[in-house]
Amino acid sequence: MQDELPELIKKIFAKKNITDDQDIFRFLHPKLETLPHPLNMKGMQQAVECIVKGVEEGDDIVIWGDYDVDGTTATSLLVNFFRKLGIEPYWHIPNRLKDGYGLNTEVFEQLKSTHSIDNFLLITVDCGISNSKEVAEILELGGKVIVTDHHQLPLGDLPGCVILNPNQDGCDFASEKLAGVGVAFYLAAAVRSELEKHGYFRENEKPNLKDYLGFVALGTVSDLVEITETNRILVRAGMEALPNSSIPGLRYLLESAGLYGSLLTSEDIGFSIGPRINAAGRLGTADVAVELMTCDNHTSGSDLAKKLESYNERRKSICSDNLETALTLIQRGNLAEKSAIVVAGDFHPGVIGIVASKIVDVYRKPTVVFAEEGENESTSYKGSGRSVEGIDLLGCLHNCSHLLGKYGGHAMAAGLSIAANNIESFREEMSRHVELEKMNILQGAQGNTLNIECNLDEVMSGNAIDYLMKLEPFGPENEKPTFTDPKAQVISCKAIGGLGQHLQLIVRGKYSNYRAIGFGLGERISEVKKQPERSITFTPMMNRFRGSVEWQLRIIEI
Repeated sequence: MQDELPELIKKIFAKKNITDDQDIFRFLHPKLETLPHPLNMKGMQQAVECIVKGVEEGDDIVIWGDYDVDGTTATSLLVNFFRKLGIEPYWHIPNRLKDGYGLNTEVFEQLKSTHSIDNFLLITVDCGISNSKEVAEILELGGKVIVTDHHQLPLGDLPGCVILNPNQDGCDFASEKLAGVGVAFYLAAAVRSELEKHGYFRENEKPNLKDYLGFVALGTVSDLVEITETNRILVRAGMEALPNSSIPGLRYLLESAGLYGSLLTSEDIGFSIGPRINAAGRLGTADVAVELMTCDNHTSGSDLAKKLESYNERRKSICSDNLETALTLIQRGNLAEKSAIVVAGDFHPGVIGIVASKIVDVYRKPTVVFAEEGENESTSYKGSGRSVEGIDLLGCLHNCSHLLGKYGGHAMAAGLSIAANNIESFREEMSRHVELEKMNILQGAQGNTLNIECNLDEVMSGNAIDYLMKLEPFGPENEKPTFTDPKAQVISCKAIGGLGQHLQLIVRGKYSNYRAIGFGLGERISEVKKQPERSITFTPMMNRFRGSVEWQLRIIEI
C-alpha cells in the first residue's frame, strides 16, 4: 500500500502514527459498513420502541431543535425522515434572541394549543440534556419525551424520559464524539431497521439512509466536533452525497452557494454552506433554514434560498462591524498579551461566535467574546468562545465555573453567561488555566504538529492534491496538514481587503507560479517586498470563481 503513496503523504501518515498498510487503507477509504451498530448506543432500544409504538398508535411527533447548524440540520434530517415514513411531524426551533437555548415549556404549550396536539411524542435534537425542569413540566402535559443530545451531561437526572447521549456512563458510543445530527442519524437508522422488522415497508417506501448523510456532514463539520473514525466515515460519505443530493432543500442550499455538482471540501462547509445556515439562526430566524432544508417545491425552495442568502449578507455586515470593534478593544486594552483573549462590548449576540472564531484566526489564542445584555453591573453578559487545537475550552470553563452563570459546549466551542462585575476576574482566571493547558502540551500532550517541510511543487502536484482530498474531512483530531517551504520566492504581493488586512501573492514554482492569500497578514507587506525569498507555511486551498476552480495557497505564516 505505502509503495503507491507519494512521499509527502507517507510523511503525513508517519506524523499521524498510522503506519500499518491496512490502517492506511481504511483511513483513505472509509466504509459505511464498518460503522458501529445503532443499538450499541445506550437508550437506543427504548427510544426505538417508543417511536415505533408512537407511529403505530398515531401519536403527534414534535421535533424540537437548536438554532445552530447542528441543531437545524438534525431537525431537518428527522423531519425529512418522518415524512418519508408518511408522517408529517411538527417541529420547532427557538428564536436565539428571544427564547434562548433549549426547551421552553411556555412555548411548547403554545405550540401544543395552536396545532391541537393531544397525544404527543417530543423528540429533542442537539438540546434538552440540561432541561430537567422543562422535561418534567412537558411530561405532565400527557405525552412522552425522547432527549437526543451530544453535550456534556449536567449533574442530576432527567425524569421519566428516554435519553440518547453518547456521554452517558456506560454508553459504547462515548468515544465516537457524535454531533447532535450524528445522534439523530443513528436514531433514524435504528427506527428504520425496527419498522422493517414490523413489515412497515411492505406498503411504504423505505427511506434511503444515504440521503440523510449530507445533513450529518453539514452539522458535524460546522459544530467543530472531533473527527473520530465514526465521524470521519459519516462526514466523508455525506460530503460525497451532498453535491448531487436527492433532497430538494439541500440542492437549493448548495445551488445558492454555487456548489451544487462540485467536489466539496470541509472548508466549503465551514466557510460557505455552514455560515449560510447559521445566518438565519444568528438573526433570530433559524426556522427559515429548516423550511429550506425540508421543502420539496422548487419555487419555494428558490425563494427560501434567496431569503437565507439575504440573511447571510446582513450577518456578514454586522459581523464585520463587530469584529472591527472587538479588534480595537483588544488593541486598546492590550488584551492580546494574555494567554486567552476575553473581550466584552456592545456586540450583536447572534454573531459573537463568529467574531470569536475570527479573532482566533488573527491571534491564534482561545477567545471569548461577550455581548452586553443590560445596562447595570448585575446584568448578565452572553458569551461565546472558540479554542485552538490542544486547548480544551470546556475544561477551562469548568475551572472558572465559580465566576460563570450557565455554560456548556465542548473542547473547541462553548457558550456561557457571566455577571458584568466578574468579567475581569474571568479574564485572569481563563488566561491562567489556558497557560496550564499549554504547559501540559509541552510536557507531552500532542497539539497540532502536522507540519511537513517540503517545496511548493511537491504539495501542489495533481497526485498529491488527489491524496490530500482523500484525507478529508479535516477538523479537530484530523487537522488539515500544513507545509513549510523554507526558500519560497515571492514574485509579487499586495494588500487587499477593506482595511488592507489580507496579503495577496504570486509565488514562484518550478513549472508554474501559484496564487496565494494570507488572511490577516496584510501588515507584513513591506517586509515581504523588501525580502521576497523567505520561508512560508501554507496549505492548499480550493479557490472558486465564476464556475471555475483553481488550487492556490493559503498562507499561514510568512
